[in-house]
Amino acid sequence: MPEAGGILLGAYRGADMEVTGRTDPGPGDERQLFSFTRADPLHDAANREAWHASGGTVSYVGEWHTHPWSGVEPSSTDAATWRSETKRCGRPMVFALVAPGEWGLFVVRPRWPRPSISRLVVLEAGDVGVVHG
Repeated sequence: MPEAGGILLGAYRGADMEVTGRTDPGPGDERQLFSFTRADPLHDAANREAWHASGGTVSYVGEWHTHPWSGVEPSSTDAATWRSETKRCGRPMVFALVAPGEWGLFVVRPRWPRPSISRLVVLEAGDVGVVHG
């Protein structure tokens, strides 16, 4: 089973980030056993649509992808890609890894000289969502 992924959509609320949606893998994405490259234009279209529909409050806040053959520890490629994307965007980003039976959520902050990666832990779970910190 190849890796799959998409973007995370959400809003920045002061120092907090709220993830409100995601895109599914598209037919134009490059999916390999141990890598995923987001290449389908549907991801950018979903970002633009969310931005316009929300009056400019919801946009791209990060990415997600699967690790079907391993756990939710980021690979060196994941970490490098996340740091590069966070540096490019200039704001904190969130990244999710999904593996069989588990998932991990990571926040990457744009710090000098290198963005920092922190794994988030569940603080509270309810019927409408999960709070991480």
